[in-house]
Amino acid sequence: MRVLFAGDVISGRLILEEIKNLGVLAAIAIADRDRKNLPPIGMPIIDINKINEKSIIDEIKTWSIDLLVNFNSSIIFSNDLLACLTIGGINFHPGILPQYAGSNTHQWTMLNNEYYSGVTIHVINQGVDAGPVLSFSKVKILPEDTGFTLFIKLVRLGSKLITQLLPKILKQGFDFSMPQDPSKRNFFLKNRKIDGKINFNQKASYVHRFIQALNYRPAISPLGHSFIDAPLCIIEPIRVSVSKVSPALLSMPGTILEIDSECMSIACMDKSIQIKKFWFENKLIDAVEGAAVSGMRPGQVI
Repeated sequence: MRVLFAGDVISGRLILEEIKNLGVLAAIAIADRDRKNLPPIGMPIIDINKINEKSIIDEIKTWSIDLLVNFNSSIIFSNDLLACLTIGGINFHPGILPQYAGSNTHQWTMLNNEYYSGVTIHVINQGVDAGPVLSFSKVKILPEDTGFTLFIKLVRLGSKLITQLLPKILKQGFDFSMPQDPSKRNFFLKNRKIDGKINFNQKASYVHRFIQALNYRPAISPLGHSFIDAPLCIIEPIRVSVSKVSPALLSMPGTILEIDSECMSIACMDKSIQIKKFWFENKLIDAVEGAAVSGMRPGQVI
């Protein structure tokens, strides 16, 4: 089996090793900016952003590729490219299909307060994330998971799934794949953003999940970051937890209950959110400093 690997060679190293065990890694398609970090590998390297160009496809035709493995890249492959493949192409998707198709679905899973997220490996066809499913696996979303840590968890799980699938594909092709149910399909657009302003007028567990889902620090969140619209500036909570008990006094949601060296406590509908760290001017700061720079103080309603 001759394979063209497209995407992330760092997180996909287990996949690359399994490809070499089963057959031939014929070529790699990566972003041109990543090429300088790749050691000499003795095979063709394609700029993944140009992979659908006619001249590149004409070159791929000469390599007799059986399988395309797309891992952790958002490239949409043309029909002309897919027609070059003896078996076809497979794609890693960080979400459960068909319910969570499209972009940034791991974050939308968290924002929708789902208990589980997951990974789907599917056949690449003319639709986006619409091909028959080859394998999937669910993973529980833990309270400490952020949008970033959940994505890393799904990438690692996806790498293992593809590694396990490759021997089966070598023997059976895609004969064991299962079509998706289009009536259950939800598609999340890549350019869709949300308002990150935190609404404390809801249960503390929902506020916690909202903050965690949009937390990608120190990286940039694809959907935007959560924030508090404080008196002096907007500021982003980073390390948060839910209080174990309800506030001793009935407080209006959004009321700053307490600020000390450990955390800032803000009332929600039932319990309170405890903010231990903020992200401000590209660095982590504690609750006291966060309150000082943003003008927040106990008793305010935000």
